[in-house]
Amino acid sequence: MPQPAPESLQVEAVKIAKGTVIFKQGDKGDAAYLIESGSIGIFREVDGKRVPIATIGPGDLFGEMAVIDGSPRAATAYALQDSTAKVISVKVMIETMRGADPFIRSLIHMLINNLRTVHDIHTPRSRSLADSVAALQGHGESLARFQQGNIEPELKAALGQKLKDFETALAELRDAAAEVKGHDRRASAAPAEAELPAA
Repeated sequence: MPQPAPESLQVEAVKIAKGTVIFKQGDKGDAAYLIESGSIGIFREVDGKRVPIATIGPGDLFGEMAVIDGSPRAATAYALQDSTAKVISVKVMIETMRGADPFIRSLIHMLINNLRTVHDIHTPRSRSLADSVAALQGHGESLARFQQGNIEPELKAALGQKLKDFETALAELRDAAAEVKGHDRRASAAPAEAELPAA
């Protein structure tokens, strides 16, 4: 039966000021965080662009994957609001994992690997209209890259025209999302680009 961590391994709570970058993509994982209050934004650097991934709040755990498997941080985390979080150090995580059943340890590692794969191939789950429009924009960018590739001239021209029509429709959808933002009760799954910290 797993033993509780000794008193010296107990986690500490810290205050995180709005705008603080907690860790950056590519950093070594030295701690995980359990949010007690406030909200944290997560974004990734993809092909030179900063892509908002998620907004998380009280009760959510983040930063644990890099701590458990020793891999670099897969994304950047920063405070969207003044927040408080419990900091769970590498030492605490190691001691806790060491006390876990071997099957549970293997299962955790397998789930982390699967989750990393999901993060790599999926956009954030749409929750608000703005999220849905952002997802459409991502698909449009993928189509544009395909259109710029080595394809038949006739297909390139036809797809180029369709993409222009798509951009026009997308601009109208962005305007619509901005108009209903105050009436959409669904929280956004990803922070707005304007909320990203300065590069």
